[in-house]
Amino acid sequence: MDIIAPVVTPFRNGRLDLDLYAEHIRNITAKGVDAIFVAGTTGLGPALSVEERKALLEAAASAARRVIFQVGSLVLDQALALAKYAERFDAVEAIASVPPYYFPRLSERQIAKYFRDLCAATTRPVYLYNYPAAVGRDVDAKAAREIGCLKGVKDTNDSIAHTLAYKRLMPHMRVYNGSDSLVLASFSVGLDGVVASSANYVPEALARLREYVARGDLERARSLQFAIDEVLEAARPLGYSSAVYELVEIFQGYDAGEPRPPIYPLDPEERAWLRASVAQARSKLAP
Repeated sequence: MDIIAPVVTPFRNGRLDLDLYAEHIRNITAKGVDAIFVAGTTGLGPALSVEERKALLEAAASAARRVIFQVGSLVLDQALALAKYAERFDAVEAIASVPPYYFPRLSERQIAKYFRDLCAATTRPVYLYNYPAAVGRDVDAKAAREIGCLKGVKDTNDSIAHTLAYKRLMPHMRVYNGSDSLVLASFSVGLDGVVASSANYVPEALARLREYVARGDLERARSLQFAIDEVLEAARPLGYSSAVYELVEIFQGYDAGEPRPPIYPLDPEERAWLRASVAQARSKLAP
């Protein structure tokens, strides 16, 4: 069961801090993270240029042994170019993409064609990144099966039954849930793992949770899941994409940079409130 971290993208004065990015990856992979998801939602992927994504991939591939590269774009040529660029790096084990978004009237046939074009452009496995809340459409297990060439899925969905359907209809597929509140459930029902943003700030706790599930110690596993839930409940009202940077500093003890507007950094009052709000959860999640 894999723990995959959708890594935050650190900025300084609007520019990528690639040294910090690589160092952060080295830290969390040393503490239990198995693979890195580059340019996903937590990594602000849709707000990055093609060249910025390439730079992130190069830095990630230098710091991690296993990388999944998210290439989704409303410009098909950009997605295809990124997929081809990824073949330069041995660490890249798969290409992932959200379906085309913003345009609500695209047919399932058009969505399938997008993914088939992506599959044809690369020798690496192609994963569906299904995130209905962000994309505005759900490519469910039946639709994914019709596409035909997909080898995996990251399903960011609060329904574990929704995620399990991919494994039921396509047993060969690598299936990951992307909800931090379902880490325990994902491990318990035998998915291939999780893509969890909390791996940025509590990788050790996720590794322990996985170990507890493997040993059948569900009481301790639940305790860790509930503590993670407390952190999520505190962070989300502030804007979770911004709060993750502060959570890295709170739990890991180092500055993780900042997001770039329109994802605005937390202001000092919000940072102080978040730190106070997660104090009890922090003690529960400590090694």
